[in-house]
Amino acid sequence: MLQKYFIFAPGAVVPNGGQGYFPGDIRQAYQVPDDLDGNGQSIGILEFSNGYSLRDAQMFWRSHGIKPASVEFVSVDGIQNDHGEARADQEASLDLQWAGAIAPGAGLIVYEARAGATYADFVASMETALGYVLNDRERTPSVLSVSYGDAESSFGAPALRQLANLVEQLDAQGVTVCIASGDQGAYGKHQPSQTMQRNADAPASLPHAVAVGGTSLQPDGTETAWSYNSRDNGGATGGGYSDVFQQPDFQRGVVPAGAGRGLPDVALNADPAVGYQIIFQGQSGVVGGTSVAAPVFAAVVALANQRRAEAGKAPLSGLTEQLYSRHANLPFRDITRGNNSFAGVTGFSAEPGWDACTGWGAIDASRFIKALAEF
Repeated sequence: MLQKYFIFAPGAVVPNGGQGYFPGDIRQAYQVPDDLDGNGQSIGILEFSNGYSLRDAQMFWRSHGIKPASVEFVSVDGIQNDHGEARADQEASLDLQWAGAIAPGAGLIVYEARAGATYADFVASMETALGYVLNDRERTPSVLSVSYGDAESSFGAPALRQLANLVEQLDAQGVTVCIASGDQGAYGKHQPSQTMQRNADAPASLPHAVAVGGTSLQPDGTETAWSYNSRDNGGATGGGYSDVFQQPDFQRGVVPAGAGRGLPDVALNADPAVGYQIIFQGQSGVVGGTSVAAPVFAAVVALANQRRAEAGKAPLSGLTEQLYSRHANLPFRDITRGNNSFAGVTGFSAEPGWDACTGWGAIDASRFIKALAEF
């Protein structure tokens, strides 16, 4: 069965006395504006066979002085929320808790479908879920967070092109789809293989999705690519070049000539060696992975859409393309140290400008939102 991008902090020294970063830490580190909370926006969160406990989420938010967000559960195919009873449900918990920590005024919609037992099952469920969101005229989220995936070869080109078509339609409709770029570095696979080679992660490689990679944000403010360290973090940011999707026009001149769609597009902290706090089954825990970076970035997009709504503008559309065509006017925090080598596969190095490790880098959310509001 498909695994979600999600890694526990393996006993490393983490902030706040070992509890991981709190919402206030991340808001300050990325300069999230205090005058926006996502009011009037809805954030869709795709989950596959992972339920959540609303009680845990509310406990997390209240413990940090955050007004609990409005949460709605939507079953895509009849599956029911198990309310966080399974160990794997920590994954849905972190998505929900951190999206609500950054945009507490937004409505949070958890769209859940069955994951199935095979990659073919999963890709069929994802197609069903994306189609459901596309046709959901009742809730109309303006951003969607997805933290699942694996190497493109696990799914096959025809299935990925179907997903790409749905994401393109969602994007045109004003739903920005943010997808985690993976936690297995340039190798890109959850399971070991005899063929140790680079793999771009899907569905993050879909051309109209925003692929969100991972960094390692230290308490002193320094930030590097999330690079593999077997002692402290056990993973690395996903990134590379698609073997299924050609290089989009908007990446020409940025991505090497002849390469496919390059990813990630942006990156935020994902390193479990510093970690994010969550509450699960009433207990504090520390997690990491691009699975957390994706809902945090999605929440920032919701804040940008709130600002746009205040100015009488429609939600963002075509954000992935604009990250490239307008990159000179966007306040990226360029990441120039680290790499995403993993499992013996040589990855890509962070370097000035865009790279297949951290994309354009991290963001100053206040300035980033201001720029997006002016598009």
